[in-house]
Amino acid sequence: MQGKCRKDSNSTIQTNEFITVSESQYCIVESHGLMCYKCENERNNFLCVGEYNLKQCDSGFDTCQTTVSYSEVSEQLSIIKTCTKNSSCHLQIKEHSESDPCDQTGSSWICTTCCNEDACNLNNAPNNQRAFDVGSSPVRISHNHALLSDRTYLTREPTLTNDVHEERAKNQTSFRCPVENSDNWNFNCKVPCADMPDITNMSEHVQAHIKCQIIKPNIELINVKRMATVQVFPENSECLHTFVMENCHDEEPVPNLVHYIWFSKREMNFYHLLSFLSASRFLKPCLILVHGDRLPFGTYWEYLLTLVPNIMHVQRSPPEDVFGKPLGNIEHKADIGRIQALQRFGGIYIDTDEIILRSLDPLRKYPFTLSRAVDWNLSNGLILAEKNATFLNIWHSEYKTYNKSQWGYHSTIVPYLLSKKYPDLIHVENKTFVRPSWQQLPLLFAKNFNWSENYGIHLYIRFYKFTHDFNDIKYLNTTIGSVARHVLYGSKELCEK
Repeated sequence: MQGKCRKDSNSTIQTNEFITVSESQYCIVESHGLMCYKCENERNNFLCVGEYNLKQCDSGFDTCQTTVSYSEVSEQLSIIKTCTKNSSCHLQIKEHSESDPCDQTGSSWICTTCCNEDACNLNNAPNNQRAFDVGSSPVRISHNHALLSDRTYLTREPTLTNDVHEERAKNQTSFRCPVENSDNWNFNCKVPCADMPDITNMSEHVQAHIKCQIIKPNIELINVKRMATVQVFPENSECLHTFVMENCHDEEPVPNLVHYIWFSKREMNFYHLLSFLSASRFLKPCLILVHGDRLPFGTYWEYLLTLVPNIMHVQRSPPEDVFGKPLGNIEHKADIGRIQALQRFGGIYIDTDEIILRSLDPLRKYPFTLSRAVDWNLSNGLILAEKNATFLNIWHSEYKTYNKSQWGYHSTIVPYLLSKKYPDLIHVENKTFVRPSWQQLPLLFAKNFNWSENYGIHLYIRFYKFTHDFNDIKYLNTTIGSVARHVLYGSKELCEK
């Protein structure tokens, strides 16, 4: 099947399996004819995945319209990008905000945004370069992957995804990475990766224990049996509160104290483990407090406890209401739980699929910090707050208008609106906690994103179909792979086999 590409491409040569194209545009053979795509941030010898949102618009269609919808019932996220005419593209505006492009019905929502600049079609335009300025290196695209071009990652079959990873690996030149390779994001070299510690034969491990039977609580390290639980405190423990106030605070407003919320009986998975290990490795917190009615369980939880001694359990039930209004799902209960933990102790709240990438110390000087996820909301998956921060208390008071049918309004839209009203009470990071966002999932799941300027990254694991472990993550050539290796092995690079 032959055809012509649009302007921007210089030549095409079709073989049995691949089409090789020079310049910045690449062609893919599909069942209904030849179509052209712009590749996203491609570098030499990289396979162009043909991202679904990179279809070139026809003449006269000068605006990129993005529609993102989510259904809580089916847990289905849909991202559709289409070319349209500027006159027909509009924002769906809600009464509560002049700049909120979202509309919500019950537990489902839909957001529509429009853009007519080059960078609109690119989820990650690097360093303010033009979106499609990717040079003229030839890139090979398998026509077997054509369907990857116009579907979201969520609808792709596992076999197709595996093919992408295999082809990408074939097209890379493998050599030992230089000692300093932090600025190279080509992933065309490898490093030796030591195996994670084997705990099979460990009968004991070290655990931190706060001594409460004295006037001034202090902490000691003790040896405990491998299956021993962590130290447990009631929700309003004066001993724990006193210890935190006297030992976890320094000259900064925000104490170096980490909080997780864990409601209901859940087994710890590989991604939860990464989150806890990243917090321990890069934050070096005074304590890691797990607030909830149950503790995690399973192999990864046991493994975590052998590596991180300062985890403690604050036992509490999920909140059932807020200002007399019954809370809906468990996520809304967790939203209130994190606010309450920060009001009482201050510190750093982390979602269980949020990965810390570097120290947050530069941000602890601010009384309260959130990050944009997209331009019209603030993420509550990573929060820094001093004890009883003014912004935190105002945010909490806004739950007087809570409506359980509104999925993310009070947790993400309300703090955004409050940040405009009280800019002096909050420091807002520009997407450094969650970039890529939920609108850019393929950058997490199928490609490599340069996260070097991020403080953290949200994995959105509820939308990811695959499970990984200590072994296969060494060779996973995606953003999830590089982040996991950064946490586990101290390097983002692919591991030598």
